[in-house]
Amino acid sequence: MPKQVIHPLTGHVYRLTEDGLVEVTDPKTGAQGVFDFQARWQSGELRHADLQMAGWVGRLAQRRGARQPGE
Repeated sequence: MPKQVIHPLTGHVYRLTEDGLVEVTDPKTGAQGVFDFQARWQSGELRHADLQMAGWVGRLAQRRGARQPGE
């Protein structure tokens, strides 16, 4: 199951994608946006993401990438 977190104030869902980006979904409108771990917009209708939430979810991909077994 992919890592996801619900923002406590906005209700937006922050989910880690397979390519290490953060997908943000507004459950009220269905709007989505894709951001990097520094909340920089990549694509989608949503243009703003919470920096702390995007970082918390997105940095997991960097940590996993740094610890590849057998390297």
